[in-house]
Amino acid sequence: MIEFIFIAILQGLVEWLPISSSGQVLLVSINYFGIHPEQAYSLSIWVHLGTTIAVIVKMRKEFIQIIKTIVPGNFEKEDIYVKNRNWLIYATIGTAITAIPLYLLFKFIVLEGFNASQGDIITLVISGFLIVTGIVLLIFKKKYGNKTIDSISNRELVKDSSISGLIQGIAILPGISRSGFTISTLIFEKYTQEQSLKLSFLMSVPVALASIGMDVIFGEGSVFGTIDIFTILIITIVSFIVGYFSMEILLKIAKKINFSYFCILYGVLSFVIIVPFMFFG
Repeated sequence: MIEFIFIAILQGLVEWLPISSSGQVLLVSINYFGIHPEQAYSLSIWVHLGTTIAVIVKMRKEFIQIIKTIVPGNFEKEDIYVKNRNWLIYATIGTAITAIPLYLLFKFIVLEGFNASQGDIITLVISGFLIVTGIVLLIFKKKYGNKTIDSISNRELVKDSSISGLIQGIAILPGISRSGFTISTLIFEKYTQEQSLKLSFLMSVPVALASIGMDVIFGEGSVFGTIDIFTILIITIVSFIVGYFSMEILLKIAKKINFSYFCILYGVLSFVIIVPFMFFG
């Protein structure tokens, strides 16, 4: 039980950071707790349930209003919640296009020989771009990242959300940071840092629930059925509590810090956390 609680705490702490929570959970599960790779991969998906609930609780107003826009008569309303709904729809479709084939490929072909550091390297490259972006903005003092979802056209919404979804789907592979990839994409699409974080949080919900569903359907080594319900409940509660408060902290930082410094800080975090794992993990 202790190892599962530790893994749940790890998930809650790193889910919103520009490192792969799935990759770190996979590495710790296999290398430190001796969990079989296939079951560890399944566990790395299931621990997202708690952090997903944390997003739903934190953004409950948005989700309630999004659900209301599905009601006949409200579907074509022009307001922020309709835009949030449409963003989720297009982003989820984009995610499915890349995530489903990658999930099946990884689950049944690549897993045995997989090295999560491969995904870490990709994440570090993206983080490097973020750092460079922040430095350039500081040097030239350019105004960057002023877009919000309520200020864009429907055409921009379709384009930006679809691209963000396609990029998010790649992060089904352990070692590649979902939050790092989606937030970086949104920043490069010139959204504000706070809007980038919130959209990334929203986008995480359907993909996390879909990943769990796919694990139940395709997961021969799924933890569902091999770990008792009480343990799964504890994992979910712990990752929810830790994930909720770590999300609160990150949002407060995003509101207060200059955009250039935010890019640099967010990128540097990847190197500070990932590099020691790569060389000493």
